[in-house]
Amino acid sequence: MGPLPLHMLLQFMLISHAVCRVRVEAIVITSLSHHLQRMTHINHSRLFGRRFGAGRSRRTTNTGFVHNASKPHLRRQRLHKSSLCLTKHNDDNVDSTTREHQQHRPIRRIGIIGGGLAGLSVAYHLLDISEKNTENSDPLHIVIYDKAKVGEGGASSVAGGLQHPFSPRGKLIHFGLEALQCSNRLVQVAMKHQPSCLIRPHLYRIALSDANVKQLQDTATKYPELATWLPKKVLDNLLGAETMGGVKLGNGCQVIHVPTYLKGLWEECERKATEINGSITWEQTSHKELENNNDIINEKLSNHEAVILAAGAGLLQDGLICNNHHEDGLPVQLVRGQSIEMTLQFSDKDIIASNEAMLCGKYTSPLPALNEATDETAKQSKRFVIGATHEFMSEALETSQVVDELKKRSYPFASNLWDHGEIDRITTGVRMQSNRGKFGRMPIIGKFITAKNPDVDRRVASDRLWIFTGLSSRGLIYHGLFGRMLAEAVSHDNEVTLQQQFQEFDWWRQQKNHSKIDKERIELKT
Repeated sequence: MGPLPLHMLLQFMLISHAVCRVRVEAIVITSLSHHLQRMTHINHSRLFGRRFGAGRSRRTTNTGFVHNASKPHLRRQRLHKSSLCLTKHNDDNVDSTTREHQQHRPIRRIGIIGGGLAGLSVAYHLLDISEKNTENSDPLHIVIYDKAKVGEGGASSVAGGLQHPFSPRGKLIHFGLEALQCSNRLVQVAMKHQPSCLIRPHLYRIALSDANVKQLQDTATKYPELATWLPKKVLDNLLGAETMGGVKLGNGCQVIHVPTYLKGLWEECERKATEINGSITWEQTSHKELENNNDIINEKLSNHEAVILAAGAGLLQDGLICNNHHEDGLPVQLVRGQSIEMTLQFSDKDIIASNEAMLCGKYTSPLPALNEATDETAKQSKRFVIGATHEFMSEALETSQVVDELKKRSYPFASNLWDHGEIDRITTGVRMQSNRGKFGRMPIIGKFITAKNPDVDRRVASDRLWIFTGLSSRGLIYHGLFGRMLAEAVSHDNEVTLQQQFQEFDWWRQQKNHSKIDKERIELKT
């Protein structure tokens, strides 16, 4: 048989194409039909809140399969890749994925313990989410419980204020660029109310050794949009210091006066709450009061649909959570930091001292002028902060020890400040520092459910308790990003969004059993 004519070959190809298309369409229609039937079955079951089939031993999951609870060997189990709580749920018949979908409900009454960087960041983002969510008309009500007034308590109120995304060796920290953007966004909204919270739009990282030079030159090469290498001669003339060169960090790397920033962020939270017809209240309450008085605990916390523990070191120091259970202990350490505030007179023209922020292990940073400084001498003076010590023992270093340590570590690049400045006061803050993990020191964030901690369980139902702590020295760079993540999770009452944005967000649950924190370190005295 010879080859087919061209017109017959074309007809054959067209017929074959049509047949294949019909078969494909039939398959798609059949598949859609089965899918719709399954979804209708699921939605009908959820709508009327009952299980189909004989008796209560049968149930329908979100996959559409009917499970037989009376025959364990026939049950199908679906486990989430990472555990979403620290305790085993009593209802073993409901898998974690189903539970997350069932708990997807809007949360409108929220209590936040701690109004520092972590607490105010979460509060702002909760309000921001509510403002953008036009589908939910229920107002959002937030109460922040703190021992002090806004910007006046905790480690946040004495933070150095150097905002940048680099590790001590000049490497970009995990989520560094995204975290920098989020924090800058919060600084911008705070500046609407407190523009003086921005002290400098840049800072300088100093090299004092050959290793520092190499590290910082690598930083400038890898991240030229943030870091510019400056050779020794240029930097020494600019800063009036003895260096081996360094980098100027900008484009979002900046110096913030944290107490003023917190006040501005709080004012923006108040504005947003009014805008959405909700409310946000700052209640100055002793954490010890919450710890020891069950009636106050029940009155203040039990009415909230969610409670967020964001008080940093105060969570342990004031007994809001216990960390001496081996099984439930958080992988953290408490670290005390003491800093020195100094004043330098510029009336002597021979004194050359930079009014810039410099960092090399320890740091110096300019401070805003005191409000009461009105005389001519005060106008010619500048205020600085030098910090900070890292103390792990229960007894704080004496004043002379603080001065000796900070002078030894910062004198090479702040000699004029030490030689001619006057010490005004020493500030102290205690931070909760998380253990190192796969991505360095990351915040502790997520639902806080413990197996053997009745002190927590009696305060608020454990399924409504969240935690955001462990920011330590990275509070300024991380509070915006992780505050946003947690706000989204709390708003939806599940951790799905947390895992979508940071798959290993629950790293601290994996480390908790390996935490070795002695009682002496936990009970740091301020």
